[in-house]
Amino acid sequence: MIDAIIVDDEPHCIQHLQRLLQRHTQGKIRLLGSFEDVAHGVDAIKALNPQLLFLDIQLGERTGFDLLRQLDTRRISVIFTTAYDQYAVQAFKFSAIDYLLKPIDGDDLVESVQRAADTLTKKEAATRYELLLQHLDHPAGVPAKIALPSMEGWDFTPIAEIIRCQAQGNYTLFVLQGGKQLLVSRTLKGYEQLLESQGFFRVHHAHLVNLAHVNKYHKSGFLTLNDGSTIEVSTRRREAFLTRITARSR
Repeated sequence: MIDAIIVDDEPHCIQHLQRLLQRHTQGKIRLLGSFEDVAHGVDAIKALNPQLLFLDIQLGERTGFDLLRQLDTRRISVIFTTAYDQYAVQAFKFSAIDYLLKPIDGDDLVESVQRAADTLTKKEAATRYELLLQHLDHPAGVPAKIALPSMEGWDFTPIAEIIRCQAQGNYTLFVLQGGKQLLVSRTLKGYEQLLESQGFFRVHHAHLVNLAHVNKYHKSGFLTLNDGSTIEVSTRRREAFLTRITARSR
C-alpha cells in the first residue's frame, strides 16, 4: 500500500482524482489527505510523510514547483497534474518526470501510479527532480541535460554531447562525444519531437543529428559529423536540411 496526498487548488479536481483513485487503484493507494495550497501541502508532507504526491502545477499565486523546492525529493515520488502548460510539459519530458493532463483519465492514472511505485526506492528520482527545476529556472535557454533510461537506471546526458541518434526498431541508439553509446527503449520519433527545438534535425528515417556536430555536407547527399561518421541525408529531406543548416550559420 502506497501512502499518498493530493495538493490542488481546485476542489472539483481533487474530488475527480479521489474518485479515480477509489475506482482504479483500490488496495494500492491509501489517500492520507488533500490540500489546496503550497504552505499546507508542505506542512502535510512533513507531518504525514507520504510516499506519493499528486501535485497540481498552478496553486493560486504560487506553483507546485515552489512546493517541490521545499521537499526532500529522495523520500517521495511526484506525479504532476496539469491543464497543459506547454513549457512545463516539455521540461517534464526532458527530465523524465511523470505528469497527467487534466481532465485525468483512469487508464493514464493507473500507468502513472505503477511507474511511481517502481521509482520509490530508486535514488536517481531525486536527480530527475533537480533536472526539472534547472530546466524551469532557465525557460529561455537550451536544457542542459536530458534524462535517458538505461538498464542500470537513468543517464543524465548533456544535450550538447549528443552527436546523433539512430533508430533501431523500437529503440534509439544515442551516439555521444568520446565514443560513448546508449541504447534507450524509446522510438526515434519520440526523441525527434523532444530534440527538434534544441538544434536537432531528422535527416533520414533512421537518423537524427545534432546540427552543432555537422562538419560537412557533401553534394552527394551525405554528412560528415564531428566523430568522423558519415550519415546519408534522404532525398526528400535535403532541401529542408539545407534551409535549416544555412539559417544556423547566419
